[in-house]
Amino acid sequence: MQGLEEKRGKAKGPGKGRPRTRPEDHEMKIKRLEAEVEMLKKLLKM
Repeated sequence: MQGLEEKRGKAKGPGKGRPRTRPEDHEMKIKRLEAEVEMLKKLLKM
């Protein structure tokens, strides 16, 4: 029975779980999205 107990969501300690990401600043986000738009425009022209 011990092997059947629920273990999800119980990660503890440093280095476990999903790493936190820093929020993207607005200027970098705009540049990234503009580059993505240009790439999509080129892709649609093919």
